[in-house]
Amino acid sequence: MMFKEQVQRLNKTTFKKTNFKAFFFFFIFALLIWLLIQFSKTYTKEISVPIQFTEIPKDKIVNKTKGTIKMRVTENGFGLAWLSIRNPKIISSLKDLSVTKNNITFLTETHESEILSKLRINFEKVHFITKKINIPFIQKETKKIPVVPIIDVSYAPGYNSDEKLVIQPDSIKISGAKKILDSIQFISTQKITLKEVSSNKNGKVKIDTAQYSNVTYYQNEINYQLKTKKFTEGRLNIPIEILNAPKDASVSIFPKEVIVIYTVSLDSFEEVSKNDFLVICDFNDLSENQNFLIPKIKKKPSNVTATRLNINKVQFVLKR
Repeated sequence: MMFKEQVQRLNKTTFKKTNFKAFFFFFIFALLIWLLIQFSKTYTKEISVPIQFTEIPKDKIVNKTKGTIKMRVTENGFGLAWLSIRNPKIISSLKDLSVTKNNITFLTETHESEILSKLRINFEKVHFITKKINIPFIQKETKKIPVVPIIDVSYAPGYNSDEKLVIQPDSIKISGAKKILDSIQFISTQKITLKEVSSNKNGKVKIDTAQYSNVTYYQNEINYQLKTKKFTEGRLNIPIEILNAPKDASVSIFPKEVIVIYTVSLDSFEEVSKNDFLVICDFNDLSENQNFLIPKIKKKPSNVTATRLNINKVQFVLKR
């Protein structure tokens, strides 16, 4: 009993007087000093840095787009710890790399300064264990095909165009398996509609890439341009010319002239004359028991967009 009482008395006196806060302060302080000393030391360590390859050339099929660069570095503990926390990644474009017969090759020696600048640590010593990374590829066939624009245009009253809609470029490059490319003769755009057009139009329209899913397109859209003008209607009396009349008879027709109604841009109206038109009636078009001829416009000026005649029948009389 006396021993137990002595122990209890010792606990009450000795441990109560101990300053636990001071003890832990000095313990943590000593631990920090130890860590600073350890991190200040220089270490040689092997590290692995992931690399991601981007911008795959459109004429190649590449299945491998990731890799790892191994290097042996000499650096203090702080630098290595910071590198571990940041977990950097190198990104490199495949367009900039050298190409052999079957591989695109990433040479670490060529890209050493680029790699170290992205890691943002000035290593005392670096030794690249990974000398190169080969990225296998399969070469695609390439082909240039015309583009067909699917653009519906409706003009406002009194407006039209005497020029074709212009696209730029009018053909694009595609790549893929030879069998697929051989079956493609043209590519069309997505459909767009221009309504109530009364001024010049220009813009962009996307290629309809959904037509061929296994094809790589070097361009996904094209530019279009449409020139629009104010148009007016004109009328001219044009004499009818008879073709292939019977040689053993003279022909009389009624009427001898027809009115050609045409549409032309306002700025070209004065340029159009009756000599620019040719209206014919051809006896070779005459059906059996048909007693009239059908007039046709055989020639018209290129700046005229639409034409029609005021009549569709010409009466004739044969005199033998």
